[in-house]
Amino acid sequence: MYEPSTAIAQFSTGRKHILGLADDGKVWQWNEEKARLIKPLHVDVSGKNVTRVVAGWDRASIYVKGVGIVYWPDLIAFRSQHATEEDAILLDTATVPGTSYSHSSSTGREDSAELGSQLGEVIHHVMLENYVVFTTSLNKVFLYRLDFPLPDLNPPEPVEITSFYAHDIPFEVRDLQGSFRSFAVFTFAGAVLMGDRAMLDAFHAANHAPNLESDTTSLLLPQPKVIPALQNNSVTSIAFGDHHFQALRFDGTILAYGTDNQSCGALGLGLPNGTGPLRGVLATGFSNGTLGNDVGRQVWFDPTMHRWLAEMKEKGQQEDESKARAGLVLGDPNRRTGRSEAITAMGDYFEREGRKWEEGVTQEGEMGSYFVLKVAAAGWHSAALVLVDEAKAELARLTHVLPPRAEAAEEDWHAGTWEDIDAPWDQLSKALQWCGNCVWMWIWTLARMFLGLGARDQRIEAERKKETEKRSEREESVGEGGERDAVRYRWTDQPFPRLRMANGEVMPGDVEITE
Repeated sequence: MYEPSTAIAQFSTGRKHILGLADDGKVWQWNEEKARLIKPLHVDVSGKNVTRVVAGWDRASIYVKGVGIVYWPDLIAFRSQHATEEDAILLDTATVPGTSYSHSSSTGREDSAELGSQLGEVIHHVMLENYVVFTTSLNKVFLYRLDFPLPDLNPPEPVEITSFYAHDIPFEVRDLQGSFRSFAVFTFAGAVLMGDRAMLDAFHAANHAPNLESDTTSLLLPQPKVIPALQNNSVTSIAFGDHHFQALRFDGTILAYGTDNQSCGALGLGLPNGTGPLRGVLATGFSNGTLGNDVGRQVWFDPTMHRWLAEMKEKGQQEDESKARAGLVLGDPNRRTGRSEAITAMGDYFEREGRKWEEGVTQEGEMGSYFVLKVAAAGWHSAALVLVDEAKAELARLTHVLPPRAEAAEEDWHAGTWEDIDAPWDQLSKALQWCGNCVWMWIWTLARMFLGLGARDQRIEAERKKETEKRSEREESVGEGGERDAVRYRWTDQPFPRLRMANGEVMPGDVEITE
């Protein structure tokens, strides 16, 4: 049965807690398996005054119309406050000064009305470690340190992060996203400007430093990080983990950046001691794997692409001709990890080749076989909600399958030829049947065109039918002796890549250099 007080319309997850906003405006919090109804003291959250919930590292928050950003310590609240009911808890809260202002209402607090008009109406806010960052209707970005409790008299005011718009570039905020120690501001012009804990600490310290000229502050303080590959590249969202992030683009692909702590697989590119180096992941101390500075790699979801990597890794380590250069990338007994120049070059190579995987299958403007709807990250992990077009994925796989060997092709060609049909009447019957099939196929094609079914659907259907008929011959199988009677892919006969590194040095080997 539908119950407005428990039907959750909005969720937000923090480090060790979850906030939920019910249809009737009630706020719920989970710290373990049990949900508690949040009842802030001195704040009216009745009706639908609460418009959003935002959980953070060690703070929880809500935005309340006419009040502003209200926050509280997520664990301290449950340890030190007394639950008045079995499923409800009263708790003390703090409010960020000046955030109650609204252009369409005069219900904001009088003591912060003047400050609020200078800040503007809060549009977005994110809860980070020790800080809240928010944007306003005046296209400004602010920080506020999450001290608790706030002093009763003269609480500190929010600090403007002026370096985001200290350039002669139009700055109109589209979105704000962040977690832990990182955040990103998205503009309508397509820019993605990133900040971190060091930036917040610097601006907060400068605001409280005496005798600092305000007009030079933005020139002396940290500037937002600008990653070229994310600018004007249709980035719709960024999911931040502790030391990595995943950038989701409008075309449903993900770019991974940063460090994979303790080889947890957070980047989605393979482990540092596995196929990760082929994607550009460099093994570092404490079993970590990291990408180069501001280098992003597209996350692959197709299992055949991962098979491609695994087989190339195996080829490099087992074939005498390629062992030396494979060692530069994968490491060898004399070198625990590969050389960074070789790993970067190999990562660039597979990145380029991987982007060609669906050439001829996915047309420009079409959704790919794997379309990411949503991406999430937390701590040392990542996750994605992916829409899979299995027919298109299979068709893409088939474009990389080599034709059968000559002996098998010869057998297929002679199977069912006219010599196998003795009687003339049988030959005539076979010919008429073939003609009839052609006529029906012609009618069927015209009907599909009349109904508006595209050429892409016809192509996929034809390939799926062919694959079904020959599946028993082309699918990989493993015999009792463990030997593979495998499908042969285009890389089966290709050597481990021999590349030219950024410093001009060429990887060792006898095969041709892949430019």
